[in-house]
Amino acid sequence: MRYGFLPLILACATASAMAQTAAEDVRPGTVSEDQPSADFQIDLTGGQLVTLTTRSDTNFDTVLRVTGADGRTLAENDDYSGGGLQSQIIFQPPQPGIYTASVTGYGGASGAFELVVSEGVDFGLSDAAEIRVQDVVTLDNANPTRSVSADFAEGDIIVANTYAVSPGLDTTLELRSPSGSIIAQNDDSRAGGTLNSQIILQIAAAGRYDIVVGSYSGTETGDVLVSVAIDPNAEIPYDFTAIEGTEIARHSGVIDDNQPSREYPVALEDGQTLLVLADSLSGDLDPVLRVLGPDGEPVSLNDDRGDGSLNSAIALTVDETAEYTVVMERYRGGNSTGEYSLVMSLVDAGIVDELRALRENISLSGERLSIRTDDFVVYYTLEGSDASSEAYAREVGAALQENLDAQRTLGFAEPIRDEEGLYRAYVSEVGGALGFARPVETVFDNPYTPSVREEAASRAVFVIDNDFVGLGDASPSSLIRATATHELNHIVQYGYDSVEELNWLYESTASWIETVTVGEDQDATDYVSADFARPGRCWSTSGEGLDYGQWTLLQSIADSHGNGMIVRFWENAAHMDGLEVMNAALRDDGSHLVEAITRWRARNYALDYDLAPVFNRTVEISGTLGTSGRTSGKGSVEELGVNYFALDLDGPATLSVSRADNIELFVLGQRGGEIQVISLGQSGTVDPAEWEHAGLMVLNTSIPSAPGECRGQRYQLDLSDGGDDMPEAAFRLSDRHFIIPGEDEADTGEE
Repeated sequence: MRYGFLPLILACATASAMAQTAAEDVRPGTVSEDQPSADFQIDLTGGQLVTLTTRSDTNFDTVLRVTGADGRTLAENDDYSGGGLQSQIIFQPPQPGIYTASVTGYGGASGAFELVVSEGVDFGLSDAAEIRVQDVVTLDNANPTRSVSADFAEGDIIVANTYAVSPGLDTTLELRSPSGSIIAQNDDSRAGGTLNSQIILQIAAAGRYDIVVGSYSGTETGDVLVSVAIDPNAEIPYDFTAIEGTEIARHSGVIDDNQPSREYPVALEDGQTLLVLADSLSGDLDPVLRVLGPDGEPVSLNDDRGDGSLNSAIALTVDETAEYTVVMERYRGGNSTGEYSLVMSLVDAGIVDELRALRENISLSGERLSIRTDDFVVYYTLEGSDASSEAYAREVGAALQENLDAQRTLGFAEPIRDEEGLYRAYVSEVGGALGFARPVETVFDNPYTPSVREEAASRAVFVIDNDFVGLGDASPSSLIRATATHELNHIVQYGYDSVEELNWLYESTASWIETVTVGEDQDATDYVSADFARPGRCWSTSGEGLDYGQWTLLQSIADSHGNGMIVRFWENAAHMDGLEVMNAALRDDGSHLVEAITRWRARNYALDYDLAPVFNRTVEISGTLGTSGRTSGKGSVEELGVNYFALDLDGPATLSVSRADNIELFVLGQRGGEIQVISLGQSGTVDPAEWEHAGLMVLNTSIPSAPGECRGQRYQLDLSDGGDDMPEAAFRLSDRHFIIPGEDEADTGEE
């Protein structure tokens, strides 16, 4: 997913009447040619969540903006989900004071309207809803999850929502029964496009239920508004138990550490459609279903079936009379346990398409229209919050087609098409993001790579924002091209592997692809500061946007091995996992991960990239070494991370590192149009007379035990006068764009 950068990410997953009982502050206004902006002063308390909404009897197309006392824009919205052409902002002021809400007309439109200011958040509840819980909770290191409780009666339809008060926080929700078992779970709301969570479920038995709020990574911190309500008008998720068919088998059992999976054979005839439903009955079991074909290879997989629970469902039409195997297992990313039931039925073949559509689950706010290119169908609407235009949809289609051709030219394989032989794209209000891609159907073997059998290839869909209002300074056309190529690359990636353990590779490759396909329209260079500001963080972590910012590693590898090496990584991902995906490809070319990381970290210091003139900062310096005696490195350095130091020496000196066998030192010396990289190992001599400028790179050569599993390594540096001759340079980089870190940066602004 690609995000626009605002001090406050604004979004509303759904909308309709506010169910809060707080009084509304309604202020009438008019926008005209003589008065193109209507401004309202709002006195707000710091930390107070408010919802600002425009409404107009004439459907005047509004744009709403909130600015601080200094005139800086803090939040902006054009159309919100369910609000037609009206605007809505959910806002938390950073401090008490007077803020300005400004209403303008989209594209110069004019008309009368009302600005409604209400406390709390609009979660799309009906007027009949009854709020049971609404509170802001804080996730921190001591409390990575928070729980609230409420009593419900049998038949109650509950709607639980989160809203991340802290921007960028990716929330999760769990609903636990009175016995403590997880009966529903959600990461991202069904509305799509946001990191907020939502559970809608009809209660089967009366009792006290717990709603547990957490973060996707389990380590994110920040404030979250949690709302729990009973809403008799809420749309209940798809009812799998209502599917008609002929039951052919029923099983039950326990999944635990001793029995993490169970297999059930089933004989099927050519053309029959099998429906398998797996339900958790106790504990925290997260069931996963897998169907193996007659050759033992997987032919269908489902984790969460799309009804707000952790339960699974598979509908599969077979094309061969044979014995198949249904595998009941738990989610491989955890150690959940509990009792389960498993039911197999023969059903109508139309159920396959019905469940496929349920997994895709992307709706538009008006009549669904479409345009086609050679390879894409782009869905859009002219009505409601998702409204765009035919011209906009055609521009999206053209950008996708152009960039599919460009990525194929680089050597990437065709991703998986739908049943019509097309790739599906949607133009929609994405809620604070530029766009996203999502795998919706695991098919295992990509038919467009006939010589390779993938293990987890998936078909995916693409969603792009309908106007980009408030999501970037570039033109909509530029943002369309950058977003199209970035998210299209995710669709290509899922055609190789949709469950790659080296999760870092997804966003880093998609960011890199921008730089090699859309020229000046790329915005991957905006992400570089996330990595350059934290060089001591371990390579392979996705935290703090480092996966986006570390696309430079792929560029550094491409500079040494060619662009085809990046394609080879993904070809390996089809049948390998984790760090070996990259290491195996590098070994085949006479290199290895540590060598590639060493060259990359030095190249970052040297700024030896074609795009370096538009980078927004240089690497962070941990300190200056300029006197003899022991000097401690700043903090610690994680696996394959580095600390950089400036050297301010009067004469030759010996540098050595102690207390860390896996730490190595490299001198980065500028001379004669080059940055020479000299390996000192754990001890060596530096002579400042040899250089126009010299720095030190302290590298942790340890490889993470698994992607993203990072631990810091402390070390000490010793500096003493004199020493032996310096070693020869291990390799050389260009100083064509070199800037002494921290001294003369053209633009040090953060994202």
